[in-house]
Amino acid sequence: MDVNFSKSLLSFGEAIHGGAQEKEILKKIEESISLPIKRYPVSTKFWNIKREDVYVNGNKIKASLLPYTSGCLKGKVNKQFKKEYMPSHPFDVKGSTDFEGYILVDKRRRRIVMPYRRPVSFVITEDVKDDDEIELCGEGDLVESSSYNLEVTLSEGRYNDYFVIGAHVDHWLTGFHDNLFSISLALSLRPKVKNHGVKLVFFSSEEGPKCCTGSMQMKKDDTFVAISLDALFPNRVVFSSTPELWSYSSYFKVKRVEMPSPFSDHFSYILEGYPGIVLYNDDLIPYYHTDEDVPVEGDEKFFEDVKKGLEKLIEELDKKTSEELAKEFYKLTGVKYRKGAIIPDYKNLTSRIKTL
Repeated sequence: MDVNFSKSLLSFGEAIHGGAQEKEILKKIEESISLPIKRYPVSTKFWNIKREDVYVNGNKIKASLLPYTSGCLKGKVNKQFKKEYMPSHPFDVKGSTDFEGYILVDKRRRRIVMPYRRPVSFVITEDVKDDDEIELCGEGDLVESSSYNLEVTLSEGRYNDYFVIGAHVDHWLTGFHDNLFSISLALSLRPKVKNHGVKLVFFSSEEGPKCCTGSMQMKKDDTFVAISLDALFPNRVVFSSTPELWSYSSYFKVKRVEMPSPFSDHFSYILEGYPGIVLYNDDLIPYYHTDEDVPVEGDEKFFEDVKKGLEKLIEELDKKTSEELAKEFYKLTGVKYRKGAIIPDYKNLTSRIKTL
């Protein structure tokens, strides 16, 4: 398995959580392997986009409706519409509820989940002036849906627990690095272990509402360490993990080492008290959730480098027990009981040790 499998998945187009394209990708993964597989049902929501059109002075422009807003509106900037420019980090987008519509100027079509359903909000790829006539219409429904997580067992170990290597399959717009790249990477792994088993889990609905993520609904009681692969981009990684795992960052070309990000599938495992890691790279930010998140030069070498580092990390961690990792966690944090010890810090895009 190599990165070309991920490239082939681009043909399915945007794979919105709980939708048909997400299921097609899961089906393609099943067809690509001959290993023990289980499906775990997921109750989720599907954002069914019916229309996303923007016209400026009668001319249609490239634009993208922001989840999960909707509505149709005509008017001008600073009257009916609030206009802002894309900040350096998409998570800094706050939107505005003081106007009837909100438009965000960016170089690329992009989807950023907004904290509200109204007003209707769009990313547009051309700037607009105060006297421009703007007409837009975004129609989309967030509807109940069902999907599944796909679990693949690579190997069994002496203990009754597993490394859980996870990658989500849903994605906004093109979504190559977030997160089709990680699907091939997970499927390529063949670490040599004997103490702990290894499972791959392909998650539904990571990009969807927090109520319905596939990882939150996954059985976790046989987990040794959870490793999430998410938004990887050449040619380095952010090593985001529980503190007792920081030393294993040495197997990668690292941008930084940090406390666990609360924005990926590993975090639901951490909240339940399991050691966890996510490998990602925020060098992807210019293309994050855009229609230009496509293959780039360097993907193949980066793929092989991360694969080699992951297999080495897993093989070294296989020498440890859960008890040994718990002792190291206590040594570094002063916290004896792991469950609930780490809590999200969404404001600063990170997490922290819970203080009593």
